[in-house]
Amino acid sequence: MQTDLISVAAVIVTFNRLGKLRHTLEKTLAQPFSHVVVIDNASDDGTGAYLQEQTDSRLLIVTEAVNLGGAGGFARGFETVVSETAAQWLVCFDDDAFPGDGALEAFSRLNLDKTVGGVASAVYFPDDTICPMNRPGLNVFQSLQTLWTARSKTSGLVGVEDKAYAASTSIDVAFSSFVGLFVRCDLIRGRLGLPRTDLFIYRDDSLYTLNMTSLGYRLLFAPDLHFIHDCGTPSSGRRVYKPLWKAYYIIRNDIPFFRQFSGHYFYLLFPVLMMKWLISAPFYPDPLKFLRLALLAISDGIKGNFSTLHQEITDFSTGSSRISRKPDTEITEKNLLFKGK
Repeated sequence: MQTDLISVAAVIVTFNRLGKLRHTLEKTLAQPFSHVVVIDNASDDGTGAYLQEQTDSRLLIVTEAVNLGGAGGFARGFETVVSETAAQWLVCFDDDAFPGDGALEAFSRLNLDKTVGGVASAVYFPDDTICPMNRPGLNVFQSLQTLWTARSKTSGLVGVEDKAYAASTSIDVAFSSFVGLFVRCDLIRGRLGLPRTDLFIYRDDSLYTLNMTSLGYRLLFAPDLHFIHDCGTPSSGRRVYKPLWKAYYIIRNDIPFFRQFSGHYFYLLFPVLMMKWLISAPFYPDPLKFLRLALLAISDGIKGNFSTLHQEITDFSTGSSRISRKPDTEITEKNLLFKGK
């Protein structure tokens, strides 16, 4: 039986991955999205010329003058959808990810009432194994009992378990990634607003979806919604980031996320986070350089300082310059939830 499709716009953020983007755009345009918004984060690898050659009338291309990072790119994409289209929902993903066959049909079959603000897809590697970085999270901090029970999970402390991927029913989750995330557009225009831009990369998606559930809206994990993330399977469990500057963002941005997510358990959790961040130091080519960057990230995360420019972070990570410290900024309601242009 033919399913009446819900109007959904796709948002793709890209930066210097033209080979991946070609495949992603081909797979995306093959499905009946109402619009496809592509945010080009100042790529210099021929992406701009390639996008200008595209003729599909559903395409909305936004070219940034500078790289805004994934966080800034998704904020721009969300803003473009809600201001320039009449789509009921949007779905977002990176330039190395794409919807599985029949994803929109599967989404339209879901019975979603107004309490549902978002839907997280089941994200897999191309070899059909679960992509761990896109595994949605459960609220294990409801009580000491739920936290104690979660300690032995094979999917990590907070991650949705494998059996949920194999099920046929949706479940409520606390947060998710931006790969295959469907968001109700009216909610973006209203209480939820846009993703934070000051995070640059990492945890912008976790914080955004956690804000959604904190406001009382449901976020569902729908195992029948399949997305593919062609990002390569990690060769080991070691958290060694290349280039090094990425470590700054994941460490700094973990702090506001876990502070909000774990609530009064944060002070018990923080030493565990410190161990997780620093235990990988010996595996970096220059452990002292990593520790120097990690300590800066921890300091900025604790103080709520998100004002350091990306170029300063990259220069600092190579040891080519020092960062001139700005006056510390506190985490406020304004920068916890970016709501305006």
